[in-house]
Amino acid sequence: MKILFPQGCAVQKEIEEILQFSIEGRKRVKDQLMRIDTTYADVHFAYKDQAGKSYTVKALEELQYPQYFKSSDGKEAETDAEAQDEAPKATEADASQEEAELKEQHLTFQENQRNVSFDKILGPYLKGAKKITLTDPYIRIFFQIRNLMEFMETLVKIKQDEDEIAVHLITTEDDFKNIQQQEFFEKIKESSATVGIDFTYEFAEFGKIHARHIVTDHGWKILLDRGLDIFQHYEMNDQFTFANRLQKFRSCKAFEVTFLRNDGEGA
Repeated sequence: MKILFPQGCAVQKEIEEILQFSIEGRKRVKDQLMRIDTTYADVHFAYKDQAGKSYTVKALEELQYPQYFKSSDGKEAETDAEAQDEAPKATEADASQEEAELKEQHLTFQENQRNVSFDKILGPYLKGAKKITLTDPYIRIFFQIRNLMEFMETLVKIKQDEDEIAVHLITTEDDFKNIQQQEFFEKIKESSATVGIDFTYEFAEFGKIHARHIVTDHGWKILLDRGLDIFQHYEMNDQFTFANRLQKFRSCKAFEVTFLRNDGEGA
């Protein structure tokens, strides 16, 4: 802290980030030692805020693959007390949401986390919708429009073949590549029509829309702080890498998603 903030001017968010990073590093050492020698005592890696609320710290690989993160004796690496103290994290999305009742919740994903996909995060909340409105001012250039196409692929996976879905995009027009942008949208529209999706789009005036969210006609509003742009750069031109073909093998950016019931509004 003295090196990073010699004047002592760090804000709470910066202090928390450094604290989590340092605890996570120490936890990794302890986890490996416990696999080598089972006589080591369990340690609860956590910190408390000024209000006394406790936050459990987990390693990134533990969040990505909780079902495989075991101690050497086959027991879970965390205790029941840790699970009770833990703040909501992306592991909630890793559980099968299709098997559980959908609920209002807020999920937080860490920088460079993997095993993340539109299918897993958004799919359960979109299933059954007949009309979906996606609002995102940054669906302009190729990689952003590719994200949109992968969003459409998720809809194809969760819908019945005989069902039809109307998807409406509200975005802004690109200043320099607007012709290519519209060409891409028209290609998506044409392709979607063959699989039972009626894709339409409109351009809002620049500066008029800021929020990024998805609204369905069956009662859900999904707030996306980064929109569909949740993945780190990956090589799109290399068709022989799994990160290109499957989202779960990509590293993601830090982002948050909030699921709210929206019974009073349509899409």
